[in-house]
Amino acid sequence: MKSPLVYLTATKLKNQLIAVVKSPAKLIYAVILVALFALTAFSGSAYDLEELRNPQELTAIMVLFYTMMFLMVFASGSSSSNSPMFTLSDVTLLFPAPMSSNKILVYGLVRQLGLSLVLGFFILFQYSWMHGAYGIGPAGLVLIIVGYAITLFFAQLASMASYVRTSGMERAGKTVRYCVFGAAALYGVWAVLSCREDLLALANGGSYGPLLEKGAAFFATIPGILFPVSGWAAGLVSGIFAGNWLLVGLSVGLLAALFALLLGLILTCKNNYYEDVLSTAETAQSAVTAQKEGQLNEVVPKNVKVGKTGLGKGWGASAIYYKHRVENRRSGVFLFSNMSLIFMAVIIGCSFFMQDAGLVGIFAFATYMQLFSVALGRFNRELIKPYIYLIPEPPLKKLLYAIKESLLSDTWEAILIFLVVGVIVGASPLEIVCCMVARVSFALLFTAGNVCVERVFGMVRSKTLIFLFYFLVLLLMAIPGIAACVVCSILFPVCGAAAGLLGMAVINAAIAVLVLWLCRNLLQYAELNSR
Repeated sequence: MKSPLVYLTATKLKNQLIAVVKSPAKLIYAVILVALFALTAFSGSAYDLEELRNPQELTAIMVLFYTMMFLMVFASGSSSSNSPMFTLSDVTLLFPAPMSSNKILVYGLVRQLGLSLVLGFFILFQYSWMHGAYGIGPAGLVLIIVGYAITLFFAQLASMASYVRTSGMERAGKTVRYCVFGAAALYGVWAVLSCREDLLALANGGSYGPLLEKGAAFFATIPGILFPVSGWAAGLVSGIFAGNWLLVGLSVGLLAALFALLLGLILTCKNNYYEDVLSTAETAQSAVTAQKEGQLNEVVPKNVKVGKTGLGKGWGASAIYYKHRVENRRSGVFLFSNMSLIFMAVIIGCSFFMQDAGLVGIFAFATYMQLFSVALGRFNRELIKPYIYLIPEPPLKKLLYAIKESLLSDTWEAILIFLVVGVIVGASPLEIVCCMVARVSFALLFTAGNVCVERVFGMVRSKTLIFLFYFLVLLLMAIPGIAACVVCSILFPVCGAAAGLLGMAVINAAIAVLVLWLCRNLLQYAELNSR
């Protein structure tokens, strides 16, 4: 007899596939993603280098990327308040059912793993540069994705073990998370100490080459590939690449031993976590219901540090900006969100391996990442609040103050990224400043695109369709700036890349201002947004 949980999982997958086929928006979205992947796959020759880079660099990249994903998933899954393991329907129907609680835990693990694997879809779009720089073929790309899946599986398994063992004991759960992150931090300190001579040489005017080679060697050899989970997964993949079957066998053995340990911790746990799961599921369901009803701020965490009350600054429309600052402070966001920090780290980290592409090549990669990282901050939440429409200020002024918080964050992000990247690649101060300006112009352009999509397609309820519109609108808005960059580079070859970047920045800013002006009535009447 088929297990009810297996039947439930299979039925959900089947219904999701049917929904994709029957929904034009989701089907178009899927077709576009497949087309984009095909485009990147067939354009791999454009990134071919005359000489392949050191394969140790790719192993080091895998170790660092897998480690980052492991820590993110573990931190989220080990705390029920961050990522609820079960929905309210699961708690209501599954837990009272006559089946083992361990089977229900495995069901929750499989479902969370499926959601996490979706995050790795963007790896497919990295095929071009990996093929050109390291000679990775389709089979190699599949192996890298397998290593990613293994890392996520163990991250989910470890987070579940931590969750069930510390359920109802908040202090114990925090201690486990601190130990895991502390081990990663100590490992980072070990890496820095092993490269201290090259760091000192770099500080005395040396080049990045020896430091990069030493760092790659650290993560791609015994110290790196013996780091739990992420190092083992990277060692498994790199061992298959190199035909080092001893390394493959060692990695498989370590992963199997850890799997047995974690599974034992889960299956032998007698801790009653039902009430904790129920409370978390109810909070999550309330948040979903509030979101559907347009009440995004109705559900808040259990423990909120209010601190100082009142805005203290702002008058009229400007109060919106200071309100956003207070909300960021109370939610623990100082200047950059966690997602922004991750994207910044990825861009800066990749710049070490993309020095041959130069500052412009890294800027193109950073802009590609920016396409997925720019958001409106807290602007969307304001659309459902009546007071923003009642403020006796021009709608354009209210709109500008509503997006000011996100634009300032993007500006500081651009300054920090290209200060570091410029130093890494040895770019001139003029090129660094031009990249900063161009980056800010794209932030303004993409923010205006967000506003345009909200103004024109705000009544559309399908998130898939909204994302499709968002993607297409941003691409169309970016084309004139890219064309201006090419034209300016041809007309002013003496200025190099600076002329193209500045020309692109001017066009981007002009288009963004025009779009914002055309959408200025977004905050005039609530009826315009179907709110």
